[in-house]
Amino acid sequence: MTPRIPCRAVFLDAGGVIVLPHRDLVAGALARVGIRIDRDLVPQAHYRAVRAFDRAGGSTPAYLHALCSQLGIAPARTAEALDALAVLADRSRSGEILWSEPTPGALATIAGLGRRAGLAVVIVTNSDGHAPENLRDCGIVDVPVIDSVVVGSEKPDGRIFAAALDRAGGVAPADVVHVGDTLSADVAGARAVGITPIHFDPLRACRAPEHRHIRTLPGLWQHVVAVT
Repeated sequence: MTPRIPCRAVFLDAGGVIVLPHRDLVAGALARVGIRIDRDLVPQAHYRAVRAFDRAGGSTPAYLHALCSQLGIAPARTAEALDALAVLADRSRSGEILWSEPTPGALATIAGLGRRAGLAVVIVTNSDGHAPENLRDCGIVDVPVIDSVVVGSEKPDGRIFAAALDRAGGVAPADVVHVGDTLSADVAGARAVGITPIHFDPLRACRAPEHRHIRTLPGLWQHVVAVT
């Protein structure tokens, strides 16, 4: 059995780990421009698109194009699809929160990490400056959120992790694990500052032996143990 990692804090990526693009919102936005998709493909399409994001060195356009491809959208209609998704992603224009479908077991796990295990939990996300209120509207409350736009640094840059370490009470990097679904931003960024990365990989697409993997957020319990 793999030994658990003693830690004092758990950092969590938001998109892909805690929340996914809401399948009904995605399907609805695309339907309004005449593009029909299978709504249930959205979660796996996201994780497959993340692989393209990593291969492109963290390129958001690569992710979005791969997402459209994985949803079965014809190349000739990709531009329309990207425009529709851009409107949906802008809460001020759509009135919706794109990243609002909790991943399985996420809310209960986040609550349990604090209540049951006594771990400091901090969400560390590359976002648009509105991550705290967006996550709050999804039911994630009383959890500190480090938003890249607010702190002026995005993963994999070490400064965003430094902000999270401060918010967690000044814990040492060696006492923290960070869970994220990207290799280029989350795994590489955490490792560079001495934080232990855990790769969130529901599709089991990564076989790298140098870091740990989980398929669901509740799977984190098999890898961490709180130290006081």
